[in-house]
Amino acid sequence: HFYGLTASDRVGQYASYGFDACMMDMYPALSTGAAVCIVPEETRLDLNAMNDYFIKHRVTLCFLTTQVGRQFAAEMENPYIRAISVGGEKLASMEPPKGICFYNVYGPTECTILVTGYPVRKRESNIPIGKPIDNVKVYVLDPFGHLLPPGALGELLIAGPHVADGYLNRPEKTAEVFVDNPFDGGEYKKAYKTGDIVRFRIDGEIEFIGRRDGQVKIHGFRVELFEVVVAVVLAEEVV
Repeated sequence: HFYGLTASDRVGQYASYGFDACMMDMYPALSTGAAVCIVPEETRLDLNAMNDYFIKHRVTLCFLTTQVGRQFAAEMENPYIRAISVGGEKLASMEPPKGICFYNVYGPTECTILVTGYPVRKRESNIPIGKPIDNVKVYVLDPFGHLLPPGALGELLIAGPHVADGYLNRPEKTAEVFVDNPFDGGEYKKAYKTGDIVRFRIDGEIEFIGRRDGQVKIHGFRVELFEVVVAVVLAEEVV
């Protein structure tokens, strides 16, 4: 529904099978009868070659990691693409491409990937991650679990039928971040504490501010800085 997919669309699958976004490329397309065009591995970092592939297969929609998508939208011309989505990292201020719907999207693996989306229509200093898509409810909470008004910074809580049951063989971490929704029930009874600090704008759009821990994103992949430090210390001890 978010993209208005039809059987005539052709979706470019840029994300590899080791990246959760591949499901966002495949399942919406296949469930509507659209085609999935898998980008060859050797062209993923060659924008000209990837654009040639998109033109050859008449790709109409694609999701690209933030920095790749930003550069692709700025430099490539394509007569078939109608929508480009980017996500995985904070999107820097940019001039959106003309004649193409350009979306800044957000969503953690724990919530089946896509949660919010924002159509970028003009240059903004802080580009939002948008509003919830269908079947998603989001809340911005203070450290005590209270709802916050627009403008106030807090942790993003996501609820809906798409929220996972937990982590495999990690009961302590599961209990920490997968919680009962205190604000709603039914299909929204399960909720996930993202650890992402955000705020609502007055118009209802959500702005991403940062993390409440040491996690960073590099080309869409999560990196826990504490785990890096521990690995380095252990390696030094071994040496």
